[in-house]
Amino acid sequence: AHKQGVTAIACTSDGHRIVSGGGEGQVRVWQLTPHRQNMVAAMKEHKGVVNCIRIRKNDTECISASDDGTCIVWDLNRFTRNQIIFANTLFKSAVYHPEETQILTGGSDRKISYWENLDGSQIREMEGSSEGSINGLDISGDGQYFVSGGDSRKVKVWKYNEGDVSHVGIGHSGKITCVKICPKSKYIVSASVDGGILRWRYPF
Repeated sequence: AHKQGVTAIACTSDGHRIVSGGGEGQVRVWQLTPHRQNMVAAMKEHKGVVNCIRIRKNDTECISASDDGTCIVWDLNRFTRNQIIFANTLFKSAVYHPEETQILTGGSDRKISYWENLDGSQIREMEGSSEGSINGLDISGDGQYFVSGGDSRKVKVWKYNEGDVSHVGIGHSGKITCVKICPKSKYIVSASVDGGILRWRYPF
């Protein structure tokens, strides 16, 4: 699928297409059928590893976060770039707010940033960690809270509008690579290089 390995993957809500990112920086779109999988597009703008891909709920757009310091919003119908975000960081994670008007990003600069999806302008930037990279982000279904995890080995729950930390989970002995809020917001799941997958009770 990718010459330098598959480093990110996401599936459309209808289950008919997969979007993958690779170590060489390409974002590829695959059409799925019961008996075969065909690559329908390869989008080549990133100059570094693609670390995260998220798809909009209507499957018409996705965002890719890369080590090259850019997040690119792609049109999944025309397979062209809609928007690009630049920052002095290695982007590790990006996620759409449920209303899909804003994008939340995290990366090697320890910052969590809010961006306008329409024009790529930055709304807010705040310190997300005292040490190391922010590797994973996820937002609750109501958009009121989000969760972060990274090199600090801590799972943090934030109030989205205020930008304040409400809860901190300590349990991993290695860097956290991924965090996810369960669909009904009952649990938070985190994964780490220590080999552990931890389930946390959602605090609200």
